[in-house]
Amino acid sequence: MTIVQLSPPTPFTRAQRELQACIRCGGEDGELVPDGHRYTATGSTTSPLGWAVVAHPACRTAVPEEEQ
Repeated sequence: MTIVQLSPPTPFTRAQRELQACIRCGGEDGELVPDGHRYTATGSTTSPLGWAVVAHPACRTAVPEEEQ
């Protein structure tokens, strides 16, 4: 599971939130594969909101994230 802390909230595009664009580069062309989940804080006393994301295979290997 990939957990990413968003602080301040990252301005993901609508296409990224709807699995139509790479979560890492923002590109909408080419093959997109599942790339875990991202979590958005919803408040200090509530659980974070999780959502599935996709990425280009090349972006997954070329742009490693600290949480991987």
